[in-house]
Amino acid sequence: MKPSTILLAALLIFAAVAAADEEKIGTPAPVRLDADKLAGLGLEEFEPFPKEMVLSGQSNHSYHTFFYGDEVVVEVYEAEPAKLKIDDPWPYDEFILVLSGKLVLTDARGEVAEFVAGESLVVPKGFVGIWEMQGNFRELVVIEKTAYESAEESE
Repeated sequence: MKPSTILLAALLIFAAVAAADEEKIGTPAPVRLDADKLAGLGLEEFEPFPKEMVLSGQSNHSYHTFFYGDEVVVEVYEAEPAKLKIDDPWPYDEFILVLSGKLVLTDARGEVAEFVAGESLVVPKGFVGIWEMQGNFRELVVIEKTAYESAEESE
């Protein structure tokens, strides 16, 4: 085989590999959830809840956004013990996996549901009642993006 043929073949192979790599760059890849953030390390603090919501405890909390996609938002949230009154209907369906502490939800009918580390739940859009976080409460949440953004805009 002539050197020019070998060079041309190598260039064609290189071009094909480069094109394949270029296609891969634009495709989504799995997002690893940082173990330190899941453990509550290096989370970003945010503003306290309105005073009229806080029935007891502290309104100190922090979070980290792992993923802000086209359809969903995935975050870790951590809070000091607090009991909150939810009078305005919850603005979105929210999947929660309790990572530590305990979550006690009391709905408008007075039904009490408790969730501890390792348990998961969905708080449906429209929920009203009492939201109580006990211990070193931390949760992983998944929320539909459009509803999440609408709730953020209305605050």
